Amino acid sequence: MKKYGVKKKSQEQIKAGHCLLKAEDFLEEVKGQPGEVIGLVDHQNHCFAKAYLGAQNKGIGWVISLKNEEDLNAAWFYQLFLKAREKRQAFFSNPLTNAWRAFNGEGDGLGGVTMDWYNGYVVTQWYSQGIYRYRQQIVAAFQKVYPEMRGMVGKNRFQSAKIPHEQLIGEPPEESLFIRENGINYCCHLNQGWMTGIFLDQRQVRFYLMTELAAGKRVLNTFSYTGAFSVAAAVGGALSTCSVDLANRTRELTAEQFAANGIRSEDHAVYVMDVFDFYRYAKRHHLTYDLIVMDPPSFSRNKKKIFRVKEDYQALVEGALPLLNEGGHLICSTNAANFSLKAFRQAILQGSQGNHLQEIKHFGLGEDFPTPAHSPESQYLKVLVFQKNKGC
Repeated sequence: MKKYGVKKKSQEQIKAGHCLLKAEDFLEEVKGQPGEVIGLVDHQNHCFAKAYLGAQNKGIGWVISLKNEEDLNAAWFYQLFLKAREKRQAFFSNPLTNAWRAFNGEGDGLGGVTMDWYNGYVVTQWYSQGIYRYRQQIVAAFQKVYPEMRGMVGKNRFQSAKIPHEQLIGEPPEESLFIRENGINYCCHLNQGWMTGIFLDQRQVRFYLMTELAAGKRVLNTFSYTGAFSVAAAVGGALSTCSVDLANRTRELTAEQFAANGIRSEDHAVYVMDVFDFYRYAKRHHLTYDLIVMDPPSFSRNKKKIFRVKEDYQALVEGALPLLNEGGHLICSTNAANFSLKAFRQAILQGSQGNHLQEIKHFGLGEDFPTPAHSPESQYLKVLVFQKNKGC
């Protein structure tokens, strides 16, 4: 096993729980093959941790242990998944929910891979060639811990991947797989790209929307894609919903979600268009709403413009507020790891054109999305709920 010296500040961060390694953490250039296990050496020439190499965004690898005797083998993977399942045992006894994050990468002890449970099927996302090298051992260990698993689909998110996705084990899922979340039915497509039709990390927000905010409201759901927030609002008693997204399949996918819950689509509009264009359309037609949801991607591009969430969220808020009725609620969300909570809140308030937005709720990741200590990039989800007061 090769060993590399680590800078003193990085040593402290790693010992405190930081898992993602970057080139600048080391005293020398790190050379090795994807998946290779290396030792981390402190300023006293003591090997204090082990890591594996795997290029992922700005990182070059992940810490796997602060104990020298541990290694990436079948027994280690089995214990890792067993602990993760024990943390989530309550989900298996909940008849209203059968989809959740089963293994959350570094938060569960192994960065570079996540595993989501969808009503008996698992979607595994590999974020580096390094972790993909261990896929056979990982799949075998996971199957041992989850014998009731019907099948596993792999999504290859790293740049050098030769195929985008593959069936790793078991039977392939149905083309339209139905899952339940807090009593709501959602239709998922596990074999179509990396987006399945629902973002499991927003479960708490959808439940809050359904149980606390939606009743009797007119709801605008921007960047809606499959309309998951719209369905949650409708089940919660919303008078109407309006879903807006530029994706061509939005209308079809949203109708599918409403049908899965026996909801008539007449009171639930869908606009396939740019959100900023819809803002202008809504103003011309004097459309207003009691609740607006904004959950944009971190980056997107269309024929007219490029959207970058850090630069453009303020403009999103500026465009939304004239459409929001007095006393109405604004749900602002981002999954950009490089957009800090402080900067996110500041962008929203700057877009409010004054101090008339009152923050009433804050969401982060749920219990099935654990994150390590001192790892802000792992705590990527930030959701703030505001109420519009008089004068805004």
